[in-house]
Amino acid sequence: MGGISRVVIRDAVPGRDDDDVVRLMGEYMSWAHETLAREYGVQEPPADPAEIGAHLDGYRHPKGRLLLAEVDGGAVGVGALRMLDTDIAEVKRMYVDPHWRRHHVGSAMLDALLAEARARETRTVRLDTCRFMTSAQALYRSRRFVERQPYEGTEIPKRLQQHWIFFERDL
Repeated sequence: MGGISRVVIRDAVPGRDDDDVVRLMGEYMSWAHETLAREYGVQEPPADPAEIGAHLDGYRHPKGRLLLAEVDGGAVGVGALRMLDTDIAEVKRMYVDPHWRRHHVGSAMLDALLAEARARETRTVRLDTCRFMTSAQALYRSRRFVERQPYEGTEIPKRLQQHWIFFERDL
């Protein structure tokens, strides 16, 4: 593959970008659920696009920030920040289309989400990731995230937490 155009990280515009955001989040959740079943025998219901779309406002201003990554005008990644408290933020739904991995799209997305957390004067940023997502874990560790116990406010049910790693870092 030749050189790629510049990666653009921007706010996902309500209405205009919802289909791309829902598609990418749905791909992420489907891939995660399929891998959970294959790796750990955990059966989770398929991702419901209507339900994904219904929760987007929870990631948008003022509750958080919802970002879209584009290359040559096409949506290739998504990521969100949601506030757990006035000084604690959580990175959610970070996903990059497999064809665009290794092009630093995830790094650019995470850096933009951390910049947003700093702009909000957030003290701590938390996140969770499945144990099989080793590339994501390497990215998080490269940004000084450290492992921690499951945190209050996580969306990961107790029955699944053994298959997850929880991270945080101070800003």
